[in-house]
Amino acid sequence: MPYNLSNIEVTLLSIVNEKPSYAYEIDKIIKTREMRRWVRVGVASIYQVLKKLENKKLVYSQKEKEGRMPQRKRYYATEAGKKALVEASKRRLSSLEWYYLDLNVGLEASDLLSPGEVGDCLALRLARVRSNKKRLTDLYTAENGDRFKKKAVIKNLISFREAEENFLQECIQLLSSTVSD
Repeated sequence: MPYNLSNIEVTLLSIVNEKPSYAYEIDKIIKTREMRRWVRVGVASIYQVLKKLENKKLVYSQKEKEGRMPQRKRYYATEAGKKALVEASKRRLSSLEWYYLDLNVGLEASDLLSPGEVGDCLALRLARVRSNKKRLTDLYTAENGDRFKKKAVIKNLISFREAEENFLQECIQLLSSTVSD
């Protein structure tokens, strides 16, 4: 049975598949891997999505108690969940995606701004892009070992920032030549 899973569902299912986890552990993994840079997932949504995955029979939970800790639900991937994860991974790795970018929305809505205001905003964004690109490059360089997955995600984010940097430079140059004409 094919499942149409959201990116959040795929992300959480992937984490649970790697290691059966509590919702709190999943949140810590998301923070540690800095996944919120590329997938929108809040703490509250982790619980909601795990419940959805459980309703779809892609994960199951067991209440467990460790030491003095209170009883908690640990989530495990089911066989159906593993199959759905394989299908979702293949689909995402091989399909073209659409980009829903705040930058495009901002450009579309900029009619009431002067060219100078647009240029100032784009210059500020360009500085942020460069700062973020440097941080990502430092992360990529510092990553040790054969963690293909992590290095590939970071490299992909760097590539997006490089493309955005080039685009912003072109826009700023176009704006400045338009203003001076």
